[in-house]
Amino acid sequence: MQLSDFFEQNSSGALAFSGGTDSSLLVWAAAKYGKDWHAYYLHSAFQPAFELADAKRLAEELHMPMTVLEADVLSV
Repeated sequence: MQLSDFFEQNSSGALAFSGGTDSSLLVWAAAKYGKDWHAYYLHSAFQPAFELADAKRLAEELHMPMTVLEADVLSV
């Protein structure tokens, strides 16, 4: 099965998006072959600001809706 086949057969869903290489490839494939996918970025004190900026930029370029979820992991 090709990656394109997966997104054509599963036209909608949610993706955990870190902005790294692996999740960026999945966001690209979902945008190209899927129909109604949404990216979610989990932001915490451990991610530098440039990672969030890169993820937002890529999601915008691919017209992929993205929600940033704030996680205060240090409070636990």
